Amino acid sequence: MTDATDDRTQPRYGELAPGEPTQEPAQEQAAAVPAEAPAATPPADADAPSAAEYPSAESLAPGGPLTQQERVGRGLALALVIIPAGVIAWTILWNIGFVASIVSWGVAAGAVWLYRAGSKARVTRGAFWGLVAIVVVTVVLSLLAGIFTDLVSAVGIPLTQALTDPDFWGLFADNIFNNGELWQAYLPQVVLALAFAFLGCFWTMRRLARESRA
Repeated sequence: MTDATDDRTQPRYGELAPGEPTQEPAQEQAAAVPAEAPAATPPADADAPSAAEYPSAESLAPGGPLTQQERVGRGLALALVIIPAGVIAWTILWNIGFVASIVSWGVAAGAVWLYRAGSKARVTRGAFWGLVAIVVVTVVLSLLAGIFTDLVSAVGIPLTQALTDPDFWGLFADNIFNNGELWQAYLPQVVLALAFAFLGCFWTMRRLARESRA
């Protein structure tokens, strides 16, 4: 009789018992697993904005293009330089006896040139009225500067002293606002200066008016 423990009926280590399922190697099992299918790409949304519709990096950067309002502001700020330049030129011609009102011919042209140099843009409606105001202020200040230097000569003090003397400024203001005879004496020069200023600025301002309405 055969012993139940006979090794002929017991499976050896590493061998499979009868009826036991075989185990394939790990590599063969991994190969048997089907490869994962690629993920399906969702259809593009027709309502989503395209790349061209997004703002560019240049427009979002701090140094991006200037707006029209910023261009006008820069141009008018640079055009303000014409005020002291026109007053100085007017005063020099006034004191040497030349027709100082001719300066107004260059004031309008200079203001427009400075505006365009600062804005790099055409003259808008707002810029047009800003340039008109700059020209008017320059002419008025130039007339006052001429009267100021005449009063300095009449009093007989140095110009530098008159500029820093509060008493002289009080005398100048009193003559400007309360001395009617002063304006009667200067009336021909004032009228001539305003006439030349108007003629000097007319063609330039007319061209700017057409450009600002474009």
